[in-house]
Amino acid sequence: MTRGVILTVHIAAGVIGLLVGPFALAQALRARRPTRLGATYHAAVLVVCLTAVGLTLYDWSGLWFFVPISVASYLFVLWGRRAAASGGDRWYRGVLRGYGGAWIALWTAVLVVSANEWPVTWLIPTVLGGAVIEWLCVRPRPEWVAA
Repeated sequence: MTRGVILTVHIAAGVIGLLVGPFALAQALRARRPTRLGATYHAAVLVVCLTAVGLTLYDWSGLWFFVPISVASYLFVLWGRRAAASGGDRWYRGVLRGYGGAWIALWTAVLVVSANEWPVTWLIPTVLGGAVIEWLCVRPRPEWVAA
């Protein structure tokens, strides 16, 4: 594949992930199990991560650090999917942190590309999104903790 094709697939998967992510999260919390929308979100994040790794091959010395970032981003969505399937006492925390963390990673990538001259903007999704996720983990909706 050429760089242009990989980049096009990367962007398309990223847009899908950004659009589907919140709905996949909400649906997993409502259903208390993995869902088809969650599978779509999982696949979109996986494609984003794989294509990011593919793009690093075109400028390894300048972009190598995206490989561990891609692995970590994928592990977030995998964590969320597995938490939705686990059904333990605090399953919702894994769903929130996993799906939410992957969504934060997608938004961070958008800011890295769009506003890379202001590195502090990279922190905005992490600080805001992390605060919301942790607030929801501490103050869950009653239906998430009901047996």
